Amino acid sequence: MADRLTFSASVQVRAAAADAFALVSDLRRKARLNPNIEVIRVELLGEEPVREGSMFAHRFRKGPRIVEYRSRCVRFEPPRLFVSLGETDPPFEVRVTVEPTPAGCRLTQEETVEATPALLDALDPAPAGGTGLGEMMRWLSLFPGGRRLGTELGAHQRERVARRLSEELRQWLEAIRQHLEPGGACGQDRGDT
Repeated sequence: MADRLTFSASVQVRAAAADAFALVSDLRRKARLNPNIEVIRVELLGEEPVREGSMFAHRFRKGPRIVEYRSRCVRFEPPRLFVSLGETDPPFEVRVTVEPTPAGCRLTQEETVEATPALLDALDPAPAGGTGLGEMMRWLSLFPGGRRLGTELGAHQRERVARRLSEELRQWLEAIRQHLEPGGACGQDRGDT
């Protein structure tokens, strides 16, 4: 079994926890605030309101790639916890917590996925014409001592991917914060429905 890759980010928001939860639990609205992707479609499959068991279909562009998958809400505890499971190979879990604070709320998102060599190579591709780490690790396993080197290289790749994904997540939460706070776009018609 491959190692788990977990990354997270947190932001303090000057808005009511219920308002923050309403936004982050509606993946249609939340996705449109992600500055790292171009949303093509995020759709609730089924009836309103969003609740445990709700399914979403996601389609977006990230760089040159089109990404498409479904996710299911597996825990829904307003206004503090929303957990979804991406129906991908390997599956990934997104856990969003909203904690009330004297100034508003603290919004934290943590994502966990099985860090397979294929996934890491997709998230951290080799330069054009280069060999991905997954392929390199297969070759290294043929030589004495190569397995240890492959393990070390894999750990470095996981750390690099986790740092990049954490930074992208931080940017997304910052966009959500700006949207929710006074003077932000919250409440304006942004096509969020």
